[in-house]
Amino acid sequence: MKTRRSKLPLGLVAGALVLSTVVAAYADSSNRIKYQQRVKLNVGQAMVVHGYRGDCGQLPTAARMKKSAERVNAALTTGRVQYGKPGVRRSGSCNGDTPAMELIFVATTPGRERVKVFGDDILFIVR
Repeated sequence: MKTRRSKLPLGLVAGALVLSTVVAAYADSSNRIKYQQRVKLNVGQAMVVHGYRGDCGQLPTAARMKKSAERVNAALTTGRVQYGKPGVRRSGSCNGDTPAMELIFVATTPGRERVKVFGDDILFIVR
């Protein structure tokens, strides 16, 4: 049986295989992160409200997650956000599912506010 050899350096082939395997693992993940337009919680409760993606096909870096959480938290008065576990979300910009991290809203103060999160409006109602 004749085998076909790649003309790419072995390191590139191995790197591409690892990357595609990692992306495929997230794409097959059962953790589907859904965007919530309206969030109604009591003080002390928490809920996944959105998914934060990196470049299409990649999770965001820790530095990007930290900056985005700081930006969202600066706009919030009824709670704060933190990141959860990895999963996949639907992205119009990426034309389908892409790896993402859960964005979790933790309700801390009663009130009502509408905040733009990753370009999408979310209404937070905290009792």
